[in-house]
Amino acid sequence: MNSVFSLRQSVCRVTARLAREAWSKGTVCALLILLLGCLASSSEVWAEEYQFGFEEGDKSCRVQYDPQRALLKLHERTNGLAFAGQSAERFQFVTSDYDIPVVIECPIPPARILDELRLTLAVFSNRPGVQLSARVVFPRQLDPETGKPLTRLINGDVLQKENSWQRLTCSTSDDVLAKHLILWRGSLKPTELDPRGMYIDRVILRQTLGRGMTEILLDDLRMAPIVEPEQEGLSQLDQFESSRQSPRIDFQLDHLQVNGRSVFPIIVPYQKEPVELFSQLGANVVWVDNFRNRALIDELNELGLWATAWPPSATSSQGEILDAHKANLLPFGPETDGILFWNLGVRIEPETHKQLQHWVHQIKSSDRKFNRPILADVTGAETVFSRDVEMLGVSKHVLQSPYGLRDYAQHLLNRKQLAQPGTFVMTWIQTEPSRAVHLSRQSTQQTPAVIEPEQIRLQTYTALGAGCKGLGFWNWTPLNAEGVGFEERRLVLEQLFQELALLEPFLANGEVIHRFEVTLESHQAERARSASVPPEGAKSATSAEQAKAAGADVAKTPELPPLSAAAAVVRSEHGLVILLSALEEHAQYTPGPMGQSDLRLMIRGLPESAFLWEITSTGLWPLETRRVTGGTEIRLPRFNMTAALMVATDQGVAQEMERKIQRIQQRSADLSLRLAEAKFERVRAVDRELFDVGVGLTEASHVLDQSRRVLEVAREAWTKQQYHQARINADLACQLLRILQRLYWQQAVRHVSSPTSIPHTLCFQTLPDYWRLIQQLSQAETVNPSVIRSGQFEDPDAMLVEGWTKDVSPSKDIVVYDALDPNTAHEGNFCLRMASVPVNPKVPLAPQEPAVSYRSPPISVKPGDLLHVTGWIRIPRPLGGSLEGFRIYDSQYGVASCLKWDQPCSWQQFELLRPIWKQEQLHLFLELHGLGDVAVDDLQVKILRLKQTGGSLQAEASASEQTDETPKSRGAALDFLNRFLK
Repeated sequence: MNSVFSLRQSVCRVTARLAREAWSKGTVCALLILLLGCLASSSEVWAEEYQFGFEEGDKSCRVQYDPQRALLKLHERTNGLAFAGQSAERFQFVTSDYDIPVVIECPIPPARILDELRLTLAVFSNRPGVQLSARVVFPRQLDPETGKPLTRLINGDVLQKENSWQRLTCSTSDDVLAKHLILWRGSLKPTELDPRGMYIDRVILRQTLGRGMTEILLDDLRMAPIVEPEQEGLSQLDQFESSRQSPRIDFQLDHLQVNGRSVFPIIVPYQKEPVELFSQLGANVVWVDNFRNRALIDELNELGLWATAWPPSATSSQGEILDAHKANLLPFGPETDGILFWNLGVRIEPETHKQLQHWVHQIKSSDRKFNRPILADVTGAETVFSRDVEMLGVSKHVLQSPYGLRDYAQHLLNRKQLAQPGTFVMTWIQTEPSRAVHLSRQSTQQTPAVIEPEQIRLQTYTALGAGCKGLGFWNWTPLNAEGVGFEERRLVLEQLFQELALLEPFLANGEVIHRFEVTLESHQAERARSASVPPEGAKSATSAEQAKAAGADVAKTPELPPLSAAAAVVRSEHGLVILLSALEEHAQYTPGPMGQSDLRLMIRGLPESAFLWEITSTGLWPLETRRVTGGTEIRLPRFNMTAALMVATDQGVAQEMERKIQRIQQRSADLSLRLAEAKFERVRAVDRELFDVGVGLTEASHVLDQSRRVLEVAREAWTKQQYHQARINADLACQLLRILQRLYWQQAVRHVSSPTSIPHTLCFQTLPDYWRLIQQLSQAETVNPSVIRSGQFEDPDAMLVEGWTKDVSPSKDIVVYDALDPNTAHEGNFCLRMASVPVNPKVPLAPQEPAVSYRSPPISVKPGDLLHVTGWIRIPRPLGGSLEGFRIYDSQYGVASCLKWDQPCSWQQFELLRPIWKQEQLHLFLELHGLGDVAVDDLQVKILRLKQTGGSLQAEASASEQTDETPKSRGAALDFLNRFLK
């Protein structure tokens, strides 16, 4: 609550003092001063008290610290720990070192410095030493070092007690100010200090962190009396801040330049995380939820980060965007400062193009002063959309889906080619499972599915190799969230952002001039060799000896195609960069080792005077090359998932790169080590679960022991400041863990027709739930009949009556045939056949919508049901024209968990098992994308009821169908599964 103070006594007291000092100079002067003082005191000088209880709104303080040495684990408004009222602002820092400074800033109303001004704040910490200060602004003087308005700190009390609330005070009394003025004048010499109009505008708290966790809580901020500073001084500071927050943006074809510097945008959505986390991770653009949130945008700008935001729009009463010729927006002014570009959203459908076009026209008309670019992430019609926006998103989430990394790369290339030449193209990288998978596991209290950190890395380098000029990292849970896999996500993102910062000069203004693939060793040889890599300097063993040492039963592993790596050559004004990214079959589910020693690749057209290096975050390493027929052969001593090679003729480029690496190598090694340790703990926990359900691998303990020993060597190297070796060993430990993860996953998926048949085989983390489901299924011997009677596809009238619907593409470029066909049936007399062919075979087509789509009748399901779908499919020729192929999916788990085909096959069976997590009328979808011919027959949909018994779910059919015997062995459960899926 505000109160009012009279300063008449203060004015008279100051006036009397001045009169006494002037008395010696003459009676007339003294009398004049007294007269002026009386005149001043005859009118009231009003001032206010400011009180802030940290009760309402979002976090109000900003933190400054070295993210390379400390982690801001928590920054929140907390209830129940307050000094007064209900809430307080809480900070938690974690460090592994000593003497790490941290600064907390809290905004306050600007207040002129007076002898009576007092600022108090209640502070709690588990460590003493927090000092309260106030920031003093000198509006009439610029700092000679920064060119900004001069600021200094006036210091107050220091927290003396730990684990106890203490009210700290900071005063601007004449005595305190006089002592500080002496120091401030000395720091500015030979420049003279101009103290006129001084005021305070920030509360500053400083603390030196020690090893471990440091907690700080703030509450009940009070300041009085407040007299507003001169408006001239405030306006000068506002003008400086405004000019600082208005970047100059230019496009040179698809190269983004900000204030004359080429920039590679790294975008993350804001999910109410501490803004300091974005700076720590290394992002440079944050997607905020409201362009009017000035406090948030200002915080980001102060940390050197830009913002992107949804722009406003003029809409009708029904919410439709109005034609820009009939309705428009007011011109954008300073309220939009700090926004680098506008963002219209993600997954924008082609059908909404007209509305988006109106929106774009409204924005461009209102943003003429800044002329900021506009970003739109679309699902199709790239040619049309790229005429309206400067920045185009062409995203596709492929993790834990039937679409592999090759499909992902091809998707990006295809969509990029559809855009107008010179369009800035970016994509959003998937960092979390699909919402449907996440919600299904959350609602049933199962272990969350996890995106492996290696999968985020592979997507990133695949997108770079496809020529993307910016990357967004998509998430709907905050980046500071706690839980399984979240720490690994934070660590790998910071790791990748470091690498992107190193490569930015090449990526921001470069172009991909050549793409090719490099064949690596077979999976079996590499798995055996990687499972037991000798230490530095040790004699190398043969692959067979290493396989024996690792204990991996390679013979049991099904033969896989050779491992390959995609290579992309990027040309820029700084030289060439060659980006390598492993292409492993099924890496979208569970990545394998993906590595090779002594990798050799041949590049055409390299100048003879060129120098080649491998760019890593812990060192720049020269590479061995030799001239061969057709080009230059480059030898890479060790390849692990991804690599970046630099080709330059100017040694200055290498020297600048080395300087950048030296600044981050310690932090980079620490990130790799912490990432490997976190992954080790998670994999070991899942391994224990798998042993508990009776499916543990005998070689698991050996691989885990070896990984642990490698981690110990890595930690020892880090303590000796051998950062490159520490990172290499940490990466090796992760490679060993991937071997074990892959073996466990292969053991599970060999029992299903597709990894997407059951949600529990989408990733390594959920495998224990898969085996528990198998054990639950073993409780039932029979199942109910199909709930869809017309799935035999024998009678079109029966299909219509039961509720089948279809949707056929209206495109005039293709001819669609869909009918019950008597010529190719698997059982009975007919099957459902869908085919699409081009009207003109000589014209290449790339349709972006299904040629034909069937939707099943509604299926009533409720939590605890297990939906079981089986059927038969036949594809006589490869499907073309679309990466989507033919797919079958259900409405509860969505298209991300679909079954998908694009290659020829004779009649083969498919199945879906879907644990139901919400009550609804579920539908199945059968969709043919592109061009081709598909036949489906004998579709059956059955429902088992899963019940809770003794803490675990069991399957039941009906009371008369239950049996007393419960198969206990894993073999019995699998035997039942085989019968169940037939």
